[in-house]
Amino acid sequence: MQRFVYSVVMIALLGAALVRAFDEKAALAKFMEYAEPCKVEVGASDSDMDEAMKHLPASTYEGKCMRSCVMKKFNLMDANGKLDTNAGHEKAKQYTGNDPAKLKIALEIGDICAAITVPDDHCEAAEAYGKCFKSEAQTRGLM
Repeated sequence: MQRFVYSVVMIALLGAALVRAFDEKAALAKFMEYAEPCKVEVGASDSDMDEAMKHLPASTYEGKCMRSCVMKKFNLMDANGKLDTNAGHEKAKQYTGNDPAKLKIALEIGDICAAITVPDDHCEAAEAYGKCFKSEAQTRGLM
């Protein structure tokens, strides 16, 4: 199965990882559309961006904040720093097409990660969600 494109927006792109017809260029363009302004907004560096692109944990607080910002721009993280499961479900439907089995896996991972306890700090919460998505995807052989 195809790898996840960005751990920052795992829930949005989770379904994409399950679909062979996934347009990786389009996903990269959408990620960059949100990540570049977020990078500037939070003072993240090029290395913070590289870590996100390589599915690595953020090594700086600014890198974590960039990930939070991107999740918010995708409407996946709400104003309280929690995953918006309704938005996540819609993104999963969008990226899995009409395949009910793939949608089921995407929704399961999203629901599992939405239920974890995360810090109140939105930047730290984004990092925790990213780790959860990566772990759950690895458990299912998606990465």
